Amino acid sequence: MKSKYTISEAKNILKQTNLSKEQLNEFSQDERSGIKKLLEQYYKKQLKQKELIEKFHKKEFLEKPFWDHGLAVAGVDEVGRGPLAGPVVTAAVILPADNTLYEVDDSKKLSIAKRNELYKLICAQAIDISVAVGSPHLIDRENIYHATELTMGDSINNLYLKPDHILVDAMTIPVDIPQTKLIKGDSKSLSIGAASIVAKVSRDKLMTMYGKIYPEFGFENNDGYGTKQHLKALDEYGRTKIHRLSFSPVRKISKLY
Repeated sequence: MKSKYTISEAKNILKQTNLSKEQLNEFSQDERSGIKKLLEQYYKKQLKQKELIEKFHKKEFLEKPFWDHGLAVAGVDEVGRGPLAGPVVTAAVILPADNTLYEVDDSKKLSIAKRNELYKLICAQAIDISVAVGSPHLIDRENIYHATELTMGDSINNLYLKPDHILVDAMTIPVDIPQTKLIKGDSKSLSIGAASIVAKVSRDKLMTMYGKIYPEFGFENNDGYGTKQHLKALDEYGRTKIHRLSFSPVRKISKLY
């Protein structure tokens, strides 16, 4: 049996997500190989979407008890603890209960394109977002761990809405708000995952800007980590204003850029 649709028309129809049983039944009876292939792709896409939504609902279990009682919960995460140069950047994100951020995950698991796409969706759907920057000077003065905690505190304090609870990725934030610390929280919590994406995209933009100021170091590509290009430039040109003096091998470089 051949359906009333051409292959091209069927392709456009099967791009939709909610087809009627009648339409699917008609396509399933079509003997053309092109239609069979399109139908197979449709069902694979539907299955993938179903699995994505199921994973999404599992990841929001930490937020759900608060949402169910009308409480605001903030996810907090950081990016940039390990590099030799640049700031540590933290983000706090408060999401609504009815968000549809199905693909949010630990920012390190996502491609640049997917991170940028999700960043825009998070900004469009979030109730509140705050980004804070911990300078290299702060890192040198306080040590990277405490500097990160202080910067996380800034990201919470700069929110317009004070959260009732905080979910944070394995740190203690110096604010008087109840908080839950999670190991690998950016993979377990939807809100922390959203915060990791916002922090990562924000820091990447900063490092791209620094890459233009200090082109020899390749900051737009290495994020301030000690790559071969970065270390060579450090030896040849000296340290810049964004280098962390307390980090080895920057500590031994006396020459200024």
